[in-house]
Amino acid sequence: MVALSSGSKARLPPVPLLLSPSALSKLLSGPSPPKLLDASWHMPNLSPPRSGTQEYLSGPRLPGALRWDVDQVATRGPSVRGLPHMMPDPPTFARACTRRGICSQEDHVVCYDSTGLFSSPRLAFTFVAMGHERVSVLDGGLPAWRDEGHEVEEGEDRLTTLQRVYPTPSAVTPGFIRSYEEVRRTIADSATGRTQLPILDARPRGRYDGTAPEPRAGMKSGHMPGGLSLPFNEVVEAVKGEKGQFTKLKDQVALYRTLHGEPLLDFESLRHDSSSSSSGGGPTPAVMTTCGSGMTAAVLWLALRTLGVHAAVYDESWMGWAGREADGEDAPIIVTRKQDKQAM
Repeated sequence: MVALSSGSKARLPPVPLLLSPSALSKLLSGPSPPKLLDASWHMPNLSPPRSGTQEYLSGPRLPGALRWDVDQVATRGPSVRGLPHMMPDPPTFARACTRRGICSQEDHVVCYDSTGLFSSPRLAFTFVAMGHERVSVLDGGLPAWRDEGHEVEEGEDRLTTLQRVYPTPSAVTPGFIRSYEEVRRTIADSATGRTQLPILDARPRGRYDGTAPEPRAGMKSGHMPGGLSLPFNEVVEAVKGEKGQFTKLKDQVALYRTLHGEPLLDFESLRHDSSSSSSGGGPTPAVMTTCGSGMTAAVLWLALRTLGVHAAVYDESWMGWAGREADGEDAPIIVTRKQDKQAM
């Protein structure tokens, strides 16, 4: 896999962005086992509803894993329009790390979720954006771990109290997060031909087209001007294991074929553009990803990163964009008509 720098100076060798269950098992039995974080999160419209925190507490979970609730360790309130799981500010992030026994950017952190590969990339993205490069995602998550017969744990969790404190990052590394204002400029620049930053939408195609409803009641579906549809399930594969079905990232050859086959996406150009750095010290994004709330946009971020392409994430994503449109702000919504779809 291609290693990309976010501006941090790691003193230890880089860690794999993706880990298989067997590779993680070997690390856990080694002299410096990684810190395990359960980042499970579920869509709000599931029936019956699911709670990542309740499932973590009741188990099963990975041995020694601690819970990281992406809705709780987040920026909340009016400053982010009340949107869920927005990027935490650096002090909030540092406090959350300290409570979980993560005391240095040299600590190896492994994120996983109970779906397979769904919400864990969002937490990995958060760590990398905060300058913590030594982070991995367990490919296939808890289901793949159990499917291979590895040990699991149940019962009370154990938050850690240590004397050492995680150093507060000075800021989110430039080039990782895109704001509403930056998205508007990107759309305007693309329309006039000044610059071209592709916007990849990870939502299902029907929501992108505007022909299927959003999972949040009362919210319009559709897409931003210039947005391209790349549903996140096109970069993952469903695996039928002994204990049920789960998702994992497609292998690099399959990912390359998926992205290289997108007719409106110059993939080779994206790889070239990712080699430069921005004036702010972070990597220059070659593409921007978005979704419903900033969750599965990180799945696309992960897939692109494994292929050497750096993506920024529009943190507000569709909840923010459609909410602003409903409030009368400049946030146009494009709906694909039937004749447009037939012409594709």
